[in-house]
Amino acid sequence: MDRPSLQYLSLRMAGVVVTLAVLFVIDLNVDNVINQLWLPLLLAAGAYLMTLSVMAVAIAVGTLALLHTDLAAAFWVPAIAYPVLVAISALIIGWILLERFRQRIKDTHEERWANRGNESDE
Repeated sequence: MDRPSLQYLSLRMAGVVVTLAVLFVIDLNVDNVINQLWLPLLLAAGAYLMTLSVMAVAIAVGTLALLHTDLAAAFWVPAIAYPVLVAISALIIGWILLERFRQRIKDTHEERWANRGNESDE
């Protein structure tokens, strides 16, 4: 018998390990590419492994990148990389929402046509 709470347990545990490892190593006060860009992205990958939700990670990455964007910064990560991450996250979120909308329309197509037939009979 399948136990949903244990489904993908190894992926979720790997996500916990990655997340904890990054949290112990990351220092956001240091202005270098590893601490400002790559370790936060690795943290996002760990969050994806824990949640298995692209939408949740895209929302979190986009929000955090937007909050930390500084277009006047001398360091290129907050000036260039964070706005790019915001744009990529917005595209991912928009694509997922569009696909969900299309799937909903497709799933309810027959029911909507049946309702239109009933309305014209009355």
